[in-house]
Amino acid sequence: MGNEVVDYYNSIAEDYDESRFGNSYGRFIDAEERRILDKLIDINADSNRLELACGTGRLTNYSTHGLDASEKMISHAKERHPDVEFREASACDTGYADGQFDLVYTFHFLMHIDDQTVKEVFEEVHRLLRTGGRFIFDIPSKKRRKLLHHKQTSWHGATAMDKSDVESLAAGRFKLNRTFGIMMLPVHKLPVSLRKPLTRMDYALANSFMRRYSSYQVYELIKL
Repeated sequence: MGNEVVDYYNSIAEDYDESRFGNSYGRFIDAEERRILDKLIDINADSNRLELACGTGRLTNYSTHGLDASEKMISHAKERHPDVEFREASACDTGYADGQFDLVYTFHFLMHIDDQTVKEVFEEVHRLLRTGGRFIFDIPSKKRRKLLHHKQTSWHGATAMDKSDVESLAAGRFKLNRTFGIMMLPVHKLPVSLRKPLTRMDYALANSFMRRYSSYQVYELIKL
């Protein structure tokens, strides 16, 4: 992760959780991410699980290890999860041993880095995983952005992908196993009384044949 990105997250670490996930949008995204992670990760399994770019530890309860390049973000994660082993390092050069992990996952990270850095992260994750180990990550949907004529003005959330992009990155290293979608409709903007029933419908739509048009895609890859 570049210095600009690290400096940015150091500067917002103190109020990151409240500003990003203390509102209706953030709470909705958090709940949908957890719904998917609950399907994919057994936190009681005897396995080594690494969260890359763990930030303040919002989703670190699914891991045994956490890594982030931001000193201030990871300090909050350490307070939140005293039983997890943390490391301050780049996701492209973690310093962990070859094949050390059964699972690596990361959310809200790849979207903030350029294509070359994404490739480097994929290479590092492949090195870290044992054969048959899994890599789970989210990324904004390129197809949805094209449909909505999305225009990006900064590095923040600039990277989007579709299935073919992921398959290209995975070629020869990983097998694409499962794909999930998050947020087809702006449920968080609806009246509170409507959110719960429409959340079920939104999840169904986001994980139907239309999933490529949901806001975010979650991919599960298996190391070959």
